[in-house]
Amino acid sequence: MPERPELDYQRDLLSDAIPGTVIAAVHVHDPIVVRQMVRTDLSEALVGRRVTTIVRRAHFMIIGLEGPAPHLALAIHPMLAGRFQLCAASDRVPKDTCFAITLDDGRQLRYRDRKRMGKVYIHEQAKRASIPGLATVGVDVLGLEFTFERFAALAQKRRDQVKVFLMDKSALDAFGNAYADETLFAAGIHPKARVRELSSEQLRALHAAAVSVLQEASDTVRARKPPLHEKVRDFLKVRNRKGQPCPTCGTPIRVAGVRGHDAFFCAVCQPDRSGRGFVRWSR
Repeated sequence: MPERPELDYQRDLLSDAIPGTVIAAVHVHDPIVVRQMVRTDLSEALVGRRVTTIVRRAHFMIIGLEGPAPHLALAIHPMLAGRFQLCAASDRVPKDTCFAITLDDGRQLRYRDRKRMGKVYIHEQAKRASIPGLATVGVDVLGLEFTFERFAALAQKRRDQVKVFLMDKSALDAFGNAYADETLFAAGIHPKARVRELSSEQLRALHAAAVSVLQEASDTVRARKPPLHEKVRDFLKVRNRKGQPCPTCGTPIRVAGVRGHDAFFCAVCQPDRSGRGFVRWSR
């Protein structure tokens, strides 16, 4: 899944590349990903509209459009395997291409998704809140408003596991599986720990790790300058490294299940302090 560091980088690339262009054609290669929230024909609704802005909200990429009322936009959620590609419209269309818009300069923006789990919402901007996941988006973890006091107030209301809390987009903008694992590793907190059982020191460590992990990942992705359709994850310390030595202590990385999600962690650096035997449940 593309997460915030990748999506912010991709937003910047697209913001430099396509605002000011006009949609010349619309291509639906796999209707299963399309959620048409306007009543008119899709091509009639979009062709001729000018791209104005590219914004990331949670894990959505939102493309603002200028044209006759009502004001429309595309909101794209890549889910597990979605990715974007900007190329010449004449380039070969890969099999995983689900949706594309051809621009008036001869380029094409493609949404590719081999799992077909992502969604492309064509919607009126005034009705964006009706899109699942966009009605309420949490505090920006890299924004000035993400103070420890704000974070502690959010945590105080939670009774769930800490990884679930981190991945709640209505609370925090925004973590997915990978960077939730990396943040918990940096803070030394077990992914199954209950938020209400964390000490003040652990909450402070978690708040600091949330900011540093996302910022450092964002800086790394920007420095590496991958193509729009590729993601860089080889610098992660625990995610998808089951059985490999922990970079801090050398203990093999383990995996635990957290509400249907895999959580990668080090049992030594992120000890189970609950007494409930979490390590025995991992693999």
